[in-house]
Amino acid sequence: MLRPGKNGPASARLEGVADLLAQAVRQQWEAEAQVRRLNDPFPLPVEWEAADADLVESWPHLRELARDWSGLSPANSTWAADPEGPAGKGGEIAQVFERIPTRRLVVLGEPGAGKSMLLIRLLLALLEHRSPGGLVPVLFSLASWNPARQDLYAWMADQLTQDHPALRAPADPPQPSPGTQARALLEWRLILPVLDGLDELPQAVRALALHAINQVLPAGQPLVLSSRTAEYRSALTPPAGVTVLLNGAAGIRLLPLDPAKAAAYLERDAGGIGTRAAARWSRVTASLGTGTPTSQALSTPLGLFLARTIYNPRPDEHPADLAHPDELLDQSRFPTREDIDTHLFAAFIPAAYRPPPPHPHHPNRWTAQQAQHTLIFLAHHLQHTLDGTPNLAWWQLPKALPKGGLALAGGLAAVLMGGLPFGIANGLGAGLAFGFAAGRPATGLTAGLTAGPTAMLMGGLNSVHPDLDKAVGPGAVLARDRRTFSVMTFAGGLMGVLAFGLVLAIDPLLGNPRANLPPTLAYGFAFGLTFGFVLGLVRSVWMEFLVAQIGLAVLGRVPWRFMGFLADAHERRGVLRQVGAVYQFRHLDLQRYLAERQP
Repeated sequence: MLRPGKNGPASARLEGVADLLAQAVRQQWEAEAQVRRLNDPFPLPVEWEAADADLVESWPHLRELARDWSGLSPANSTWAADPEGPAGKGGEIAQVFERIPTRRLVVLGEPGAGKSMLLIRLLLALLEHRSPGGLVPVLFSLASWNPARQDLYAWMADQLTQDHPALRAPADPPQPSPGTQARALLEWRLILPVLDGLDELPQAVRALALHAINQVLPAGQPLVLSSRTAEYRSALTPPAGVTVLLNGAAGIRLLPLDPAKAAAYLERDAGGIGTRAAARWSRVTASLGTGTPTSQALSTPLGLFLARTIYNPRPDEHPADLAHPDELLDQSRFPTREDIDTHLFAAFIPAAYRPPPPHPHHPNRWTAQQAQHTLIFLAHHLQHTLDGTPNLAWWQLPKALPKGGLALAGGLAAVLMGGLPFGIANGLGAGLAFGFAAGRPATGLTAGLTAGPTAMLMGGLNSVHPDLDKAVGPGAVLARDRRTFSVMTFAGGLMGVLAFGLVLAIDPLLGNPRANLPPTLAYGFAFGLTFGFVLGLVRSVWMEFLVAQIGLAVLGRVPWRFMGFLADAHERRGVLRQVGAVYQFRHLDLQRYLAERQP
């Protein structure tokens, strides 16, 4: 694919940035695949077929478009010959993507069918075979995009800099337009957008989102988009307006899991055929493929993941101590698939928080009851306060405070952090400093001359960005924001000392008597600390988050070690997943189930 300035020095520098980004993206998603146990005990062999013809472009039109975009007259020998070409299974997804003439693909499927899992496999496969300077596939969770307010490129650039802060650096040189390296990578078409979850956008803006994607993405720009099938169909045909197809896109639809492979997966996860734990599944696996509620519920990767977490013992557990999977066959208790799904969601959190063996670096701090209490509260926060977004971002925690809670949290934070004496000292010091300057016109002039450079220096301070080739998660983003606040606050104090020190040095030259050194420098430090504190509040959200965390912990809504709880829920329990700088519940339906529970 041609890109502007492909052979120029600017392109070479930007392709080097893309190579570093590719390392970080690969590191991020290899780690996430391990946490989600996508390859444990083995990758689920999902299968797919071509999507319904009315949801995608016709195959002859795709071939014609691809020839027009590339400027080549003969058809590429790697292109599929007909609409059934995209069908496949398992690890074939990367080859299927390359067989699409336009390299634009829509991945459709039912809830829990494995769409996100397939996108991760595709992304890692594309990175595995990526050439230096080539496109970098980046997964974007669409839930945070408002197409009515923000251009697609601007939103993707924001997501890139949020997840990879080093991309905030100015592009060098700033072509084809000024901006950050993130924006330049997008404009030079070095990013392959993998847009996950069109269905997670509000229904009212899904058609607008498709229209915006069609408008913004240039001809020849590869793309992957995922959605639930019914929601995608409704987005194509809004109640008022014309049908909107995704330009130049083929599509696939994920199929229910093969019953024999699903049975083998459950048995292998329990230790393999012949083990006592695997034998517990015999009646359930015999029912797979029969159309019963149990068979339907266990026909998706999500259903299998929940079931194995609940019923399969860990190495330190005895099968007899766990519930028996045969209970799933009780149709008087579970007459429909929805009843099975509800049961699996209800049993999942207690199963995920079964006490694991003691670990010196990971003590068991939270019981299943404590975890469920917190997770229900967070699900309510996402579903009802943040309009159903799946993105659990630490910087949005203040919005979870109840009415009047912010004032309570602020007072508690002030007391716990020693804010009262800090505020008195700052106020006294600042007042004395202003009085000192006001009573001495020459000193005030000198202080004014130092204030400008000081403010400019403070405004330019920022925390050091991590290396571009390193993945960044929620904890790292929080640490960077906390570091920004600290740097601003204490650098402000030092700048105050410097400014008032210059005053003391210049005063005698202007005919003023020499002031007492220690008190004046103390006043300068207090004044600068106050200025730095305010600037830190403007340049970061860490203090606001800390106040909210303290308030919610006092109210019993979240644990005191809130970020530690989230990390544990992601890394050890599998309840949360990580997408860049935010967490999400393992599945949107799990979030919705918990949001319906009494907090």
